Amino acid sequence: MKAVPDQPQTWAVLKPVLRESWHRSAQFLSNPDSALAPVELDDAALQDYRSQHPLRQVLPIFEKLLVQSAAEAGLIVAIGDAEGRLLWVDGDRQALRTAEASAFQPGALWSEEAIGTSAPGVALTTGRGVQVHQDEHFAYSAHQFSCTAAPIRNPHTGGLLGVVDLTGDEKAVSTHSLPLVQAAISAAEAELKVLPAATGLPQLTTLGTLRPQLGVAAMRETLSLRHAEILTLLSWDAATGGRGHRAGELAEMLFGQLGHEVSLRAEIVRLRKLLRGTAASAGVDLESRPYRLSSPVDHDAVTVLTALIAGDRAAALDIYGGMLLPGSEAPGILELRRHLSATLRESILADGTAEELCRYLQLPEAAHDEHVIYTALRVLPSDSPRRAGLVARMQP
Repeated sequence: MKAVPDQPQTWAVLKPVLRESWHRSAQFLSNPDSALAPVELDDAALQDYRSQHPLRQVLPIFEKLLVQSAAEAGLIVAIGDAEGRLLWVDGDRQALRTAEASAFQPGALWSEEAIGTSAPGVALTTGRGVQVHQDEHFAYSAHQFSCTAAPIRNPHTGGLLGVVDLTGDEKAVSTHSLPLVQAAISAAEAELKVLPAATGLPQLTTLGTLRPQLGVAAMRETLSLRHAEILTLLSWDAATGGRGHRAGELAEMLFGQLGHEVSLRAEIVRLRKLLRGTAASAGVDLESRPYRLSSPVDHDAVTVLTALIAGDRAAALDIYGGMLLPGSEAPGILELRRHLSATLRESILADGTAEELCRYLQLPEAAHDEHVIYTALRVLPSDSPRRAGLVARMQP
């Protein structure tokens, strides 16, 4: 049996992720037989948009890792933005000409809302990689192609940047196609991570690492644990509406008891010298009375907290690489670590999808959290292959 758009009783043959997409697509497209992806950007608008889009910085990576091999295999590669607009389409010449007849071209919108189920649209909607065979597309105009796509994210914020798609004949959905696309995306995200963040601020990296860093682009300074603790406390304070910390207050947060102001001032002098002597600080300095940062930093821990407050658990999980400054025993850091870890756990338990619960359980701190394991088992489909691994984690 084959799924037919106007016969919902046939949709059971589709994989769950595609069946859900067909249900959404049916609300968007009244006539899938004649639907065609709209071309939203003309040449001038497209050129201007491309020149400003952050993915332009990693085009050489996709050219090397995807486009060249795709062209040799008779396939094409499309890179789109977070709304599903295709910005760059390249590959086999004949396949490109055929794709244009179905409006699979730069400037066209391939979101679910615009053209129904397609690999780019489903990848952007679900936030994960997907493969769509020919007649699994909702709109008839896309039936001549099969495609594999996965989202690409901003490594500084976890937000969606766009989508990368491999399109063509059945080779586009072979077993190695999705890992190939995801490997190219991982390489591109790694490159983007050492480029300036969209905020233009220096990045303070403190989650899940014993080597905290401060830096912009490729200029990164590895911090001592004490200096990372001071910057963490001050950046968190600034981001949450504070006005800085007095010497005694900050010393107690670092050392756990009163009377360490002299030791604190010595560390402040050393940290201030470091900040003023490296381009990695991007001009950030320490101000006194009270102690505070002269300008904001892009702090990964604060970004996770902000994402959780906004309900964006996927973005928080993308950035959360582990506990805040895991090597620190400073009372102030321990308090922030517990707060961030608890906020993440509570958010995942309260509203997390099966995918988010399983991603959270990959963290070392959550590996044997039976409450989360039971919750994941409750929401996972009964035939999910992940269930056996979760059951094995539970204490006998």
